[in-house]
Amino acid sequence: MTSLVVLNYRTAALTLRLVASARAVLPCGSYEIVVVDNGSPADDLALLRKGVANGLPGLDALAAHGVRLVCLPHNLGFGGGNMVGTNEAKGEYVCFLNSDVCLPHDCISPLVAYLEANPHVGCATPQQFNAKGQQVPSFNHAPGLRHELFGKRLLETLFPQHYPRRKRVVRTQPFAVQEINGCFMLMRRDRFFAAGGFDTRLFLYYEEHDLCTRLRRKGWTSVVVPQFRFDHLHEASTSRMRRNVVRERYVSRLYVYRKFNSAGLALLFRLVVGAKLLFHPRRWYVLPVVWSRNPLALSMRHAVARA
Repeated sequence: MTSLVVLNYRTAALTLRLVASARAVLPCGSYEIVVVDNGSPADDLALLRKGVANGLPGLDALAAHGVRLVCLPHNLGFGGGNMVGTNEAKGEYVCFLNSDVCLPHDCISPLVAYLEANPHVGCATPQQFNAKGQQVPSFNHAPGLRHELFGKRLLETLFPQHYPRRKRVVRTQPFAVQEINGCFMLMRRDRFFAAGGFDTRLFLYYEEHDLCTRLRRKGWTSVVVPQFRFDHLHEASTSRMRRNVVRERYVSRLYVYRKFNSAGLALLFRLVVGAKLLFHPRRWYVLPVVWSRNPLALSMRHAVARA
C-alpha cells in the first residue's frame, strides 16, 4: 500500500481537489491518504472537513474511505508537517504531495512498480506539468558555488551529464538527477526513515535537496520517470507571502549548504550570495539573513509560532 501524505495550509479547496483526483484514478485498496492540516485558520479547516466548495466531499465524509485528517495546532513547516503525516502513515511506500497538485491519471502505481524493479533508486517523481498544460521541470540542480557563479544554463551546457537540461527538452526514459521537486516525491517508507526523514529545522524550501542529498550518500539515486505526469498549480499556498518566502528561501539555502560543506566553503558561499544581492536593491531586505551567523534564527518559523 502507498500512503499519500498531503499538507494543507489555507488551501482547503485545492486539497479537496487533489484528494478527489487521487480517488478517481488510483486502484481501490492500493492507497491511503493522510492529510495534515498545518495550523490553518478555523474557516479553512471547516471547509476541509465539510467540503462544501465545488461540490467536493469533505474529509469527514471520506474518513471511511482511507482518508484521514491530522490537525496540528500551529504551522510546523513543510518538513515538520510531513514528518507528522509519515509517522501516521501505514503504507510501505510514501508519496509526498503538495496540496496544489492534481493527478490526471494513475502515475503512482507505475512508479511503485519502477521502484520495486530498481532497488538502487531512492525516490522518484513523474513529469510535471503546470496549470496551462505545459511541461515544466520536475527536478533541480543542487545549490553550490558553481551554480551561484555561473548559473544553471552555463552549467547545463558545459557539464550536461552532471547538469541535465531542465527546460525545453522532452525525455522518454527515466533519468537520474541531483534532486527531484518536493511537490511530488515517492519513496519506500523505510528508506525515508533510514535517510533521517525531513530536517524539521527547515521551515520552507530546500527540503528536497536536503533529503535527496542524504539518500544519495546512502547510495540511492533520485530519478524522474517522464512516461507519467502530474499537474501542479505552482506555489498556490505561498503566493500570499512573497517577501517572507523570498527571505525564507535564502535562510534555507545558506543552512543546507553549510550542512553538507566545510566552514570555509560555507563562508565563501555566503560572500558570493551577498555580493550578488548587492546588485539587486529590491532584495536588500535579504542581506541581514546573509550576514547572520545563524540564518535559521531569522526564519519565519518563529513569527508563525508566536502568532
